[in-house]
Amino acid sequence: MVSQWPAQYARCPQCARTVPVRSGEVFCVNDGARLVTACPACTWPITSPYARYCPGCGGSYEALLEATHVRTGFR
Repeated sequence: MVSQWPAQYARCPQCARTVPVRSGEVFCVNDGARLVTACPACTWPITSPYARYCPGCGGSYEALLEATHVRTGFR
C-alpha cells in the first residue's frame, strides 16, 4: 500500500528542529518540547523538513505553532 503523503515530519514548536516521523521521536532532544506532526490550524501533515508555511491552509508554521503553544501552554 502506498502512503497518501510522500513523507511525514515532526517539527519542534520551540526551535523548529524537524525529523522524519519514522524516527519515532516524540520530544525534541534540544529543548524537550513535544514534536508536532501536522498543522495545528488545518491538520495537514508536515511533508517537508524545509517548509515554513502549511500547504493546506497557507499559515506560517512558526506563527501557528507559537499560537498553539501559548494558547495551550503545552510543552
